[in-house]
Amino acid sequence: MSHDKASPRIITAYKHGWPRRAVHGMIVRKIRNAFFRIRVQGIERLRTVIEAEPGGTLFLANHSCWWDLFLVHYLNEAIPVDGYGMMEHFNMLRFGFFRRIGAFSVDRTDPASVRASIDYAVGLLKGPRAGVWIFPQGRMIGNDVRPLGFQPGLRALVRRAGRVRIVPVAFRFEFWQDERPEAFVRFGEPAWVERRDVLTVVETWERRLTEELDALKIDVTSQAADHFTTIMQGPGSISDRYARFRARFRGNPPGAIDQGS
Repeated sequence: MSHDKASPRIITAYKHGWPRRAVHGMIVRKIRNAFFRIRVQGIERLRTVIEAEPGGTLFLANHSCWWDLFLVHYLNEAIPVDGYGMMEHFNMLRFGFFRRIGAFSVDRTDPASVRASIDYAVGLLKGPRAGVWIFPQGRMIGNDVRPLGFQPGLRALVRRAGRVRIVPVAFRFEFWQDERPEAFVRFGEPAWVERRDVLTVVETWERRLTEELDALKIDVTSQAADHFTTIMQGPGSISDRYARFRARFRGNPPGAIDQGS
């Protein structure tokens, strides 16, 4: 998207036509080939809240790796919400296809761009079932680094919106029992934030997201599978294929337990 010199640096989302479908298909294929599973917590509670009051939702997520943006798109489809996300302007210039799934840019070095991006996000949040994602740390940082170090842009967004529903979302990627990693997501409890909360909103939600990350880490490192709902199952692992081959070789019927050593 081109702009004259007086225009703020912002590239808006463009979720229309066949390119959007093509990018969606590419992301789903990449996710399914890269991860053994996506496991989530809190998604049913979130769905219930959105169904009861289907206004916009601001998602605050930690940003630990490149896969976060693909995962966000998959989650938008799974919830589902009409998803959008704020992305650094220089990255949008490099990866313009993200625009097709709802990404819009912000140039943090340009105050006019920051204001334009915040106004754009506030406008999106007025849409039915809209979901706007931001990574308030402002950069990629390891899951276990503390403090998270939220940037002040959240304060400006809440001030401009006046009232917004916020959900903290914790991401973590780990290997469990298979050769491919698994993606883990924890949706925290949604809450409405008012303009009067603006002075404390950064500290409050940095603490909230930290709590969700710490709780997710406990369940992931203890491999508490029953604490999660699986929303994506990728292709079978090497161990799965070997188990099926071994069962056929031994003449075991499908589903039989191989007692051999």
